[in-house]
Amino acid sequence: MLPCGAVLAYTNTKMGPARLFYMDEAGSRRGLPLKGTVVTVGRARDNMVTFPRQEGVSRYHAELVGHDEGWVIVDRGSSAGTFVNGVQVQQHPLESGDVIRLGPPPAPELTYLEVEEATALRETPEMRDDSMTIMRPAHSTFLDPEKLQAASAGKGAAQLVQRMRALFEVTTALLQVHDVDALCRVVLEAVFRMLAADRGAILLRAGNVDDLVQKAAHVRPGQPGDGFAPSRTITHRVLDENVGVLSMDASTDERFEQGASLVMQSVRSVVSAPISSAGHVWGVLYLDTTLARRSFAEDDLELLVAVGRQAAMAMQNLHLVEEQQKTFESMMRALAHSIDARDGITAGHSSRVAKYSQAIGRHLGLSSGECRIIWYAGLLHDYGKIGTREAVLTKPGPLTSEEYEHMKEHPKHTFRILSSINFSPEMRDIPRIAASHHERPDGTGYPFGWKGDEIPMGGRIIAVADFFDALTVRRHYREPAPLEEVQRMIVQGRGTQFDHDVVEAFGRWFDREYVPFARRMAERRAIVQSADELSSHKQRTK
Repeated sequence: MLPCGAVLAYTNTKMGPARLFYMDEAGSRRGLPLKGTVVTVGRARDNMVTFPRQEGVSRYHAELVGHDEGWVIVDRGSSAGTFVNGVQVQQHPLESGDVIRLGPPPAPELTYLEVEEATALRETPEMRDDSMTIMRPAHSTFLDPEKLQAASAGKGAAQLVQRMRALFEVTTALLQVHDVDALCRVVLEAVFRMLAADRGAILLRAGNVDDLVQKAAHVRPGQPGDGFAPSRTITHRVLDENVGVLSMDASTDERFEQGASLVMQSVRSVVSAPISSAGHVWGVLYLDTTLARRSFAEDDLELLVAVGRQAAMAMQNLHLVEEQQKTFESMMRALAHSIDARDGITAGHSSRVAKYSQAIGRHLGLSSGECRIIWYAGLLHDYGKIGTREAVLTKPGPLTSEEYEHMKEHPKHTFRILSSINFSPEMRDIPRIAASHHERPDGTGYPFGWKGDEIPMGGRIIAVADFFDALTVRRHYREPAPLEEVQRMIVQGRGTQFDHDVVEAFGRWFDREYVPFARRMAERRAIVQSADELSSHKQRTK
């Protein structure tokens, strides 16, 4: 691979169309089919081969002229000179393998190859980019401060400002999303507003493997969308190498002609960028066009690469939030399990109360966020029992008055211990909710004597769930009570022991979810028991 240079492959005029392969000053390897007999090279953007930011290269530095005998390099009055194989020349016939340098080292280098050797070279791993533009994220004008400053002083400053504003709007929109699916939709809708794409998709890694899963797709109205699938050649190149890819005319790209992707038969231009940050590639952003008059340009690739970087940063934040959520939840479960571990008889009580409470909250019409907080509070509602004496906690019979008063202290311990945890703002009510599950609407509960609306709604819900589970599961001193009896006791306590609305929601949950579930579990246990009895019978009769 040539450093900061280019590879040119031409035929002479007798051999038909020419094709240009080169690597520009940003490190992007590019390819372009050529027509005519003159190829211009220089710093000005209207050259066929440009090095716009190489100060040592003249605006119109040199040109290659094709004739019947081959190609000739001609210096066009450059200030730094043109060199062939290290010797400065004004005009020189080229032979396959000649190295052209645009000034003294470390000026850009170009290697002239005739068509047979150029074809062989294209087949090597070093030159597999063919007619694509390859861009690493760091080389995007929008992500490189020096390039951005230089571009803002140029003729395209107005367009640059417009696209920077669009990029800012995308970033602002991404700050409002809270899940990956929404993020993918927002990004795809944004790039369709900015770029003239006909079809597009976002594909993300499947876990830690290199498989890609399509998370969002969009087709512009009036364009064929049936069977749309991004080119695997492009998407896996972007994923594997963390580069942006541009093919301005896919119909002339030989790799597509070879059938790398069936959908490419109708694609005119492709641009794709990695969704990557800090070296981690989360996925790929892919766009294509199906109309010949629409073709992506390099500045489209630069913008898409920048959007991909912003999307990756938002995805990284979502990932961190998810990891924090997992850590928080595992800590809450660990606290609940530490109570369950003290008494095997009541093990699982905290998890069941949390599940029942969340379901009742859902039937009460609470939001998913509110139900989640109630779930955590239900999981920890008995944590204060860590301060209850072992003999009282596991006593296989009714408690004495003194023991009962001691047991009634556990909600205070729950509040005190949980209040020492630095909960996030949305979770700050967990200690109060968890500690209020023995309060009563009539004010006769404990430990604080709250009544009515003084009791958090979550505490009122957990009170019913806790009562239900306590009576329907075996304890040290009694067998579980019948479901119908427990339900009747809850209804009788409506307005005094339990909140009226919560009891109504409990009834809906009980009839619609719990009873059908309990029936299925009973049928399953009966089948298992029958199978065990049959197996036992066979063993006895042997």
